[in-house]
Amino acid sequence: MASRPPRPNILLISFDDAVAFWKYRDVFGEELKTPNLDRICERSTAFQAAYCQSPVCGPSRTSFMSGQSPQQSQIFENKTRFFDKIEPSTMWPHKLKDAGYFCSAGGKVHHGRGFPEEVSEALYSDRPKQFGGLGGMPPKQPHVRTGGWRKGFALTDEKDFDALYDTQAATSAINFLQSYDAEEPFYREIGFHSPHGPFVTPLPHKKAYDHRKFKKPAAWDEAYDPCLYEKGKENEAFDPEKQGASFWGKSVRNYYSAYTYVDEQLGRVWDALKASRHADNTIVVILSDHGFHLGERNRFGKTTLWEQVANVPLIVHDPSIKDAAVVNDPVPLLDVGQTLLDYAGLPPLENCAGSSLRPYLEGARTPERAVPTFHYNNVAVRKGQYRLIRYAGGETQFYDLNQDPWQYKSLGSDHPAFQDVYAALLKASEEYGLTLDETAPTGT
Repeated sequence: MASRPPRPNILLISFDDAVAFWKYRDVFGEELKTPNLDRICERSTAFQAAYCQSPVCGPSRTSFMSGQSPQQSQIFENKTRFFDKIEPSTMWPHKLKDAGYFCSAGGKVHHGRGFPEEVSEALYSDRPKQFGGLGGMPPKQPHVRTGGWRKGFALTDEKDFDALYDTQAATSAINFLQSYDAEEPFYREIGFHSPHGPFVTPLPHKKAYDHRKFKKPAAWDEAYDPCLYEKGKENEAFDPEKQGASFWGKSVRNYYSAYTYVDEQLGRVWDALKASRHADNTIVVILSDHGFHLGERNRFGKTTLWEQVANVPLIVHDPSIKDAAVVNDPVPLLDVGQTLLDYAGLPPLENCAGSSLRPYLEGARTPERAVPTFHYNNVAVRKGQYRLIRYAGGETQFYDLNQDPWQYKSLGSDHPAFQDVYAALLKASEEYGLTLDETAPTGT
């Protein structure tokens, strides 16, 4: 393994509402095009069983940026900002800054637009960059509607493409990589908005997909278990009969086109990094805050505890490691801060259930973990091939992901593996700050 200076630079790149793309490559019959993510994975470690700790944007981002679970921070909704509950000086970006890193940010990594001056000064060495292009709909630029969920807005004039949020975020990051020449190492955040709705892209990205070629998995024709905390989630559902036969295909096209668009912007940043003086001394982490329902259970959205929302892309690139690797052990996003502090030679966060992923990159294994995701006092864990959801009222849903990847039909609490996974759920919940009643659950 090549030697590297003791304090590497760090790039943290976040997507918004991005599913674990490797599981969606051809699941609908039309290939999801992510050529830049694919080539990055060829030189990196892909954690294909990584899980967010909250299925909501703000709470998830607060969690992985602070090392605190939602149960520790008590942040469960976007209306609560991280600095209302957490002292910025305890967050891991501040620890990097305090250790001499030049800390810079551009785009959506923390939820919301901007925060107080004292918070910015605690976390960053310069002012976080803000970008336009996310105003009210429809867009101000010339556009067409291609249909489907969120209308499928597409810009038609090439001169307007640079005005899109993620293009601006990428350009800002590229300028930083090309100009930064200080002696101290840098930590740079790059927050992309896509593939989050409203899925505004250049028109060619919409045309890259034929909505008529998307086919629903046969399993979706079966009856399915409901989410047991539906209040406030009605806007995620759609009615296939009312919306029309082409609505779902056009909606998936909108999402896929946004994913391909942000992948293109990621590629611009990656190429700039590898062409820069920082290429051999920069750790890169790519992740998403949570996943997204793409029509299963007749919904487009998040906020549930099923696999398609909890499972997220997580990629770690160490330029001194030339071989690609895939890790299928479940890991939490809480590991991100611990990993970057490890690379920076700093002590790990205290009272954090996460641990450094660096041993995986160096070819080691860590003990098996049951990884939880929370929404208030509802909790789900991934352990081995199983996913178990325990709702606040005690009801449970238990799935074998190998046999039922969409989690349509619960196996029930009488299944031979249930008690072992349930015990792991209780233990993980306690470790992450939620103490549950150990009485026998109600299976569904």
